Amino acid sequence: MKIAIINDTHFGVRNDSSFFLNHFLDFFETQFFPYIKKNNIKTVFHLGDLVDRRKYINIHTLNQIKKRFMEPLNEMQVQFHMLLGNHDMYFRNTTKINSAKELFSEYSNFHLHEGCYNFSDNGMCVGLVPWICSENEDYIFDYMKTCSCPILMGHFELNGYEIMNGVEFNAGMSDKILKRFEMVLSGHFHIKSSKNNIHYLGTQYEMTFADNETKKGFSILDTETREIDFIENTEKIFYVISSEDIDDDFDYSNFKNKYVKLIVNVNTSKKKLESIILNIDKIEPYDFTIIEDR
Repeated sequence: MKIAIINDTHFGVRNDSSFFLNHFLDFFETQFFPYIKKNNIKTVFHLGDLVDRRKYINIHTLNQIKKRFMEPLNEMQVQFHMLLGNHDMYFRNTTKINSAKELFSEYSNFHLHEGCYNFSDNGMCVGLVPWICSENEDYIFDYMKTCSCPILMGHFELNGYEIMNGVEFNAGMSDKILKRFEMVLSGHFHIKSSKNNIHYLGTQYEMTFADNETKKGFSILDTETREIDFIENTEKIFYVISSEDIDDDFDYSNFKNKYVKLIVNVNTSKKKLESIILNIDKIEPYDFTIIEDR
């Protein structure tokens, strides 16, 4: 059996920006759904932070999530298992009130795991752990100390792991308790990274310029071989380009309806700069920023 794993979809990000919502949902419609359909994958795990806002949701955002994400999964008869992330919780200290339960419980294929859960398939067990808060901390740590599943999945905030390229998080919990597992897969940090048996899967798509040089996509777990395959997202949204890297044959077409940041090298002539700006403007990026490199 193969399981598709996603996390940190953050629908409604950037004050419910329609641009980002469409970009996120386009990824599922053009890449994720066709892949799982072609490969007959009928189980999807979501490792937390389905929506971005903790306390309320935009009606248009909710409509699009249901129409373009939840309903296609239901129509394909895909069993959708979700554990809670910190953005899914209304209160910070309890999981009892959460957006996932309030908004999506109507779908028969939607399985929300507010507590710890053992998912089993052909003798292989995967432990699912929600976001750790003051209310459930003792319960979850007791579970992790005794869980017999070789694979654990959660939404962990671990000390010493990257939150962006070259920047480590210096708070959160120790990973010591997790070293007893064969493999740990986690959402929460948006950059894909691995350290020993612990793997942060990263987001499916770019959300900020900090994502520009990081790989995005989703993961496939084979429950028989216990191997993880990473399926890369081929669509970029953020581009950072230096003026010194642009020549007469440069292809500007990728910049259409995207975020573009132009770094102007000190040696770039005024004539060349004017030509670059004109060519970028012609292609109609969604957002265009110019920064002088002094």
